[in-house]
Amino acid sequence: MKPKKRTLTYDFLIKLVSFTKGLAFHSIEEHFQENRKDFDSPYPSALLANHVSEADIIALSIVYPRLNPKIKMIIPAREDILKKDFLQKEFRAKGLLKLIFTLIDKSSIIPLLLGYIGCVPIKRPFRDNSRELLKKGELRETVDAEWNDLVVNINSGRNLFMFPEGTYNQDGFLNQIKKGAYYLKTKITDIQFNSFTFTYDHLTYPKLKLHISYGSPFRLTQEQDVDSVTKAIKEKFGKSYVLTLGNLTSFILLKLGHHTKITQEKLFSVIESVKEKVQKKYPEILIASELKKGLNSGSLSTLLTKLKSGKYIDWKEGEIQILEPLVTIPKTLNNLKKSNIVLYHKNQLTHHLASLDGIWDSLPEASGVVPTT
Repeated sequence: MKPKKRTLTYDFLIKLVSFTKGLAFHSIEEHFQENRKDFDSPYPSALLANHVSEADIIALSIVYPRLNPKIKMIIPAREDILKKDFLQKEFRAKGLLKLIFTLIDKSSIIPLLLGYIGCVPIKRPFRDNSRELLKKGELRETVDAEWNDLVVNINSGRNLFMFPEGTYNQDGFLNQIKKGAYYLKTKITDIQFNSFTFTYDHLTYPKLKLHISYGSPFRLTQEQDVDSVTKAIKEKFGKSYVLTLGNLTSFILLKLGHHTKITQEKLFSVIESVKEKVQKKYPEILIASELKKGLNSGSLSTLLTKLKSGKYIDWKEGEIQILEPLVTIPKTLNNLKKSNIVLYHKNQLTHHLASLDGIWDSLPEASGVVPTT
């Protein structure tokens, strides 16, 4: 089957989605392979991404123009996104925003737009209606039917955007990788895979900054079992998380621990020291531009203001004291972004922690780089 090439209308509608990026993001930084400005997507391909939040849909509209070649996509989407009144039910907005969402919902533009782009409704049986399906004995059949539909769409000439975790990750890193990629490689023998990773920095700027790191094409062999496939995908995602001011500062503050006092100037110095050692020892780790080009005191002030507002630190007259909530691990890691945003950001670096721990241990206390409690 020949791939379905995109049309001007198709491109325009995806562009329309991307216009909302200013509502969700302060800025977007893209990290390409080997100084390229595109993302390999030969047909047939499954393009895999980690799943962070509702903003991922907007992020996909940023990825699409980078595809090479550009062909039409199939995108599994929550069934309720394509139903009536989704925006207001999901976000429960108030005031003017509630009015805007209500008008958009009433227009039915979202189901029409997403349907044309290639979104197909997927029941989330392990979250939304598992009891009902289990009671009817239809759980397995429902899952199989949905994956069969995706295979049919790929065979009809579309590439696939897919979130292998299935649901949003809650703790800043990755949920368990599901079996979707394994299923695809058993059904479509010539399918290729590529991956891209979203790193969300909630701390450095007044609004969220999005980092997109693009991978290189890879294949999964018929000999690979489920565990081998899921491990390979987790490795692809994990190593592509970007080192940002938000997650690096979170890592450092958690290393310093409860009751530590440190001047803003000293913290600035520690961040710079760790960043420079990462650049020297681990050049494969992607680094955000605000760290690469040298720290901006304004960005650090924004970050510290947010942490003070959340009662993670006390910060006055240039001195920072780490408070107990910063080092407290919640009973559940569900929605960790809300319960401990510092730990949430540190968890983004899970794949890099062994390297960062080694760097941390090498910092000379005698020089005053690492403050004592």
